[in-house]
Amino acid sequence: MNTLQIPSSYSKQSTLPGAPQQVSPLHAFSIMNRHRITIAVVTLAIAIPSAVAIFSMKPYYDASSILIVGTRQAPFRDLQATVSSPEVDTVAVNSEVSILRSPTISRAVVQKLDLTHDPDVLASLSYVPLSKRITNTVTRFFVSPPAARPLTENERIQAVSELLNKWVTVLNDGRSYIITITASTADPQTSARIANAYADVYLDFKRRMKVTATWQANALLDEQIVPLRDRLRKAEQAVQAFREKNGLIAAELERAPVAGTDNNTNGGATVTDQQLSQMNRELIVARGDLEAHRARYAEISSAIKNGSLDSIPEAVSSPLIQQLQAQEAQVSSQAASLSQVVMDANPELQSTRAAASHIRSRIGAEVHRIANSAAKELASAQARVAALSNEVNKLQKQVTAENEADVTLRQLQSEATAARTVYQDYLGRFAQTSTQAELQVAEADLISRAEPPLEPQGPPRKQYMAIAFLFALLAGAGSALVIDRVHKGIRSLEELDAIPGLFALGLVPAFTGSLVRQYSSPQRSAYIETVDSIRSVLSFGHSRFRAKVVLITSAEQGEGKTTFALSLAANTGRCGQRALVIDCDIRNPSTMRVLGALRVAQNNHMPVDPLLAGLERDVLPGVDILTPDAIRYHGNGAMLLPEELGQILAHVGSQYDMILLDTPPALAFPDAAILSRQTDGVVLVVKWGHTSASTLTQTLRTLHTYDARTLGAVLTQAPPNSLGKAEKSPFHVYKRYGLLPAS
Repeated sequence: MNTLQIPSSYSKQSTLPGAPQQVSPLHAFSIMNRHRITIAVVTLAIAIPSAVAIFSMKPYYDASSILIVGTRQAPFRDLQATVSSPEVDTVAVNSEVSILRSPTISRAVVQKLDLTHDPDVLASLSYVPLSKRITNTVTRFFVSPPAARPLTENERIQAVSELLNKWVTVLNDGRSYIITITASTADPQTSARIANAYADVYLDFKRRMKVTATWQANALLDEQIVPLRDRLRKAEQAVQAFREKNGLIAAELERAPVAGTDNNTNGGATVTDQQLSQMNRELIVARGDLEAHRARYAEISSAIKNGSLDSIPEAVSSPLIQQLQAQEAQVSSQAASLSQVVMDANPELQSTRAAASHIRSRIGAEVHRIANSAAKELASAQARVAALSNEVNKLQKQVTAENEADVTLRQLQSEATAARTVYQDYLGRFAQTSTQAELQVAEADLISRAEPPLEPQGPPRKQYMAIAFLFALLAGAGSALVIDRVHKGIRSLEELDAIPGLFALGLVPAFTGSLVRQYSSPQRSAYIETVDSIRSVLSFGHSRFRAKVVLITSAEQGEGKTTFALSLAANTGRCGQRALVIDCDIRNPSTMRVLGALRVAQNNHMPVDPLLAGLERDVLPGVDILTPDAIRYHGNGAMLLPEELGQILAHVGSQYDMILLDTPPALAFPDAAILSRQTDGVVLVVKWGHTSASTLTQTLRTLHTYDARTLGAVLTQAPPNSLGKAEKSPFHVYKRYGLLPAS
C-alpha cells in the first residue's frame, strides 16, 4: 500500500487525548434549537395552567392605616440635632410591630368586628386550595377521613385570627417611627374596617397597658402607705416620750443647727438652754460693769495719791467741792495778803490760815467719800460677777447633761423625719398616679385612617404572566439542556472536530426506507449528496485525506458503518467507477443482509478464484461485495488475518477505483486496528446523538496503539431538523436545488 505523509498543518494526532477543549458559548443555543419542540411543549405545559390559575385569581383591595409610635417617650434634647440626624430606636419600633402582629391583637379585631359571622370571611375560611383538594381526594382512596365536627366559638375565633394574619401586613421602613397597617381582602369596605380596627385595638391595648400599670403601682403604694404611717406615728411618739422623760421641754426659740446634722432639721431650744443664754449675756454685762468700776476706782485712788483732784470726774462735777475750792481760794488769797502785812503770829493771819486748812480737810473728806462710793460699787460689781459665774456654771452642767440626752433625741427625731419624708413621698406619688390613671393615653398616634379603595390593587396579572412565562421558558430551556446532558452523544461537526486526533469529514442525514430505495430513484437526494461530498474528500481532497483502500469502522455496534460503506461504494458506482466492499466481520457478516432481497435478484456468483469466494458482483450499479468464506478462515479464530487481506487486495486492487473494508466495532474487537495497516486509512462512523466523546477518545487510543492512520470521522443518522445552523445550511441549499429530502 502507498504510504501517505500527513502535513503538519493538518495533523491532529499529536494532540493528547483528553486535552481540555474550548466549547463556544453559542453551543447552548444550538442545543436549544435542536430541542425547540421540547422547549415549546414544556413551556406551554407550564404557561397554560399558570395562565388559567392567574386569571382565575380574585381581585383584592388594599386599605392602609398609618400609626406613629414613641411620640411621648422621646426626650427633647437639641432641635438642630433632632432635625438633622434623628435617632430611631429600631428595637422599640420592631417591638411595636411584633405587638401588632401578635395573636392577641388579631383576636381582639375578630371580636371587635364580629368577623366570625361575616359571610365573606366565612367563605374564605371554608375555601380549600386545589392542591389540598387533590391531596384529600387521593388520600380518601387509602385512608378514610375522620368525620368533620363543628368548630366551637373559640376555635372559630382562632381560625379567623390566623386568616387575618395572612390578610394583614404590618411594615416599618426601619428609618422612622411610622408603622403602616395594610389589609388586603376581596371587599374594599372590609379592608378598610380591618385596617382601622387594627389601629384602634392597638391604641386601646397600649392605653390599657398603661392604665393597668398605673393601677398596679397604686395598689403597691397603697400597701406600703399603711406600714409607713404606723412607723411615723411610733417614731414621733418615741421622740415625745423621750423629751418628757429627760425634761427636754422645747421653748419658742429655735436652736442653731448642730454640726454634722441636717441643716433643715432644727429642734426647739429647752428652758435650760434659754436660761444659760440669758445668764451668759448678763455675765458679760456684769463683767463689763466690773471692769468699768475697777477702772474708775483705780483712777480715783491714783488721783488721791497724786493729789490731782482735777482727774476725778466726780470731784470736778461735784458742786460742794467746787464751792469749797472757791472758798479755799478766797481764804488762801486773804492769808497771802495778810502774810505780807502782818507777822505769822498775827491772830487774823492764823485764823485765816486755820479756815483754809479746815476747808481743805472738808474737800479731802468729800474726795474720800467719792473714793469709798467707788470702792463699794466695785465690790458690788465683783459680787454680781461671782454670782452670775456660779449660776452659769450650774446651768452649763445642766445643759451638758441635757445635750447628752439630746443626742439620743436627735436620733429619734431623724428617724421620725425620715419616716415622715418617705410617708409624704408615697402619699404624693399615690395622689399623682391616682390622678394620672384616668388621663393615660397610648404612646402612639393615628396619623391616617384607612379609606375604602376605589379600585383593586391586584393581583398584577401581567407581571405574574410575565414571570410565569419566563419561568416556563427557563424550565423548557433547562429541560432541553438536561435532555442533551443525559444524551452525551456527539451532535455536531464542531464537537466531532474538537476531539483530539480526529477530523470531521462530514455529516450524513438519517433516512427512512431501505438503502436500495435511495439509490434506485432516478433523482438525487440530500443523502446521496452528503455521501458524495465525503467521497470527494477521499478521492480528490488534500493528500492528508486522499485514499483508495479505506477501512470503515465504528466505536460500537449499530452506528451505521455498513450502511455508510455501501453508500460510499454506491456513490462511486454512480460516477461510472468500480467499488468493492469487503465484509471483514467474519463473526457476523452484515453487508448483504443490509441490502436484503437485492442479493437474490442480482446474484451473479461466479467465482473464478479461491480468494474471491463469496464475491457478489454488481449488487448495486458498479458495486461488488466480497464476503470471505467463514469456513476457510475458521482456524484462526474467526478473524481475517492481515496477510490474507493483503492477498485479496493485491489480487483485486487494480480492478477497483475504491475498496472499502467493513470491519467489526473497534472497541469490541481488534480487527479494525490490525487490518488498518493494509489500508490507506481509517474512517470512523459516529452515530449522531449516540456516541460520546469519551468513547471516541478510547477508540482512537486503541487505533493509535496499532499505529493506525485515521483519516477522519463521519457523523451519521443526523436528523436535519435538529441540526445546528452551520450543519443545517447545506440542506437549505439542497432544497433550493430541488433535491429530495433524506427521507
